[in-house]
Amino acid sequence: MEAIRRVGGDELLSIYRIEGEGIRRYIISTPETRAICNSPEVMGYPFIANLCRGLLRALRNMPPEVPFKKLKDSEVSVLHFLRGGLNFRLADLLYQAYDFKKQSSSFITSQRYRKSGLWYIKLDQYRKLAFQDNASVFLGDIVATGTTLDNGLGIILDTFKEQNIQMQNFVLFTVGCRRAEEIMSKYDALFRANFKKYQHTYVFYLEGRFGLADSESSLRVALPGTDLLRSPALLAPEFELSQYDKLSYPLERCTIYDVGSRSFECLVHLEDIISYWKKLSETGMTLREAVLERWPEKEYESRETLRDARSKVWKNVEKSLVEAIYKAHTYRWTPERLRETEKRDSLVKFCKKRIAALEKLR
Repeated sequence: MEAIRRVGGDELLSIYRIEGEGIRRYIISTPETRAICNSPEVMGYPFIANLCRGLLRALRNMPPEVPFKKLKDSEVSVLHFLRGGLNFRLADLLYQAYDFKKQSSSFITSQRYRKSGLWYIKLDQYRKLAFQDNASVFLGDIVATGTTLDNGLGIILDTFKEQNIQMQNFVLFTVGCRRAEEIMSKYDALFRANFKKYQHTYVFYLEGRFGLADSESSLRVALPGTDLLRSPALLAPEFELSQYDKLSYPLERCTIYDVGSRSFECLVHLEDIISYWKKLSETGMTLREAVLERWPEKEYESRETLRDARSKVWKNVEKSLVEAIYKAHTYRWTPERLRETEKRDSLVKFCKKRIAALEKLR
């Protein structure tokens, strides 16, 4: 079982290191990134703004073991996989965080498609690549199957080899699943084999390392290879606590949804969310059953069982935070709330209210 340890932050930021060998892996938690992972109605420019505010706070407060501010800005390059990668605005954030002025930007188009149960890439012909010798490459991307990431890193590796230049570091910020670090570990080995000056590979997950729905998922409504799930997952404590802010949060189909449409085609994004809630209302489950399907709460039998379970994963987290999570759980599941959510029509009623609220945003 992997564990996380808090290595930096303040009252509005927590940075956790995922313990273990290999590449450097972290989980970042901020109010802004929790907002975008919990509330899909945060879309368009507010989505981009929240994402960037959370990332900027993290960049400005990196622990000493992450010395990004010491990099030479003329050796920094920001990589964008279009179009979702445009949301992260990392070139701007590096300027705001570290006063970097000379960083370059590179762009690759990428579109996934599925065939015979496997994911492939098409439309990756447009490439505008600008890298310097001894480059540190920064990338922001959503990682589910990792098809775009794997394909894109192969292109980058070939480009560096063709130009006979060195790479120093590779940094990924993502809302993603374990596949992100699997692919980055693969390329970490390739980078080290090809670049004698290579130092570190970093993966920063926002709010958690989420699960990924697949074809064998038992969920009634899910998109295999697309939906990032809250359970099973390795979550920041603050994000787990936030699941008790609103009942809709743990019920959402995906932690992030498609960020291309979420930022640049808001009406398409809204239809995606509404379609999900309509399908959920037709499953025949009660509201209580629907919540437990996506947020099982297996360790919540008592505060002791929760504390024991989380102490194995959250190594230096304040006991008061675990206590707050348990209190939030008991406040949600009062005897009265349990009776209401176990009624046969409880999920249908809840979904109708959720759909009505989303339709007002059109």
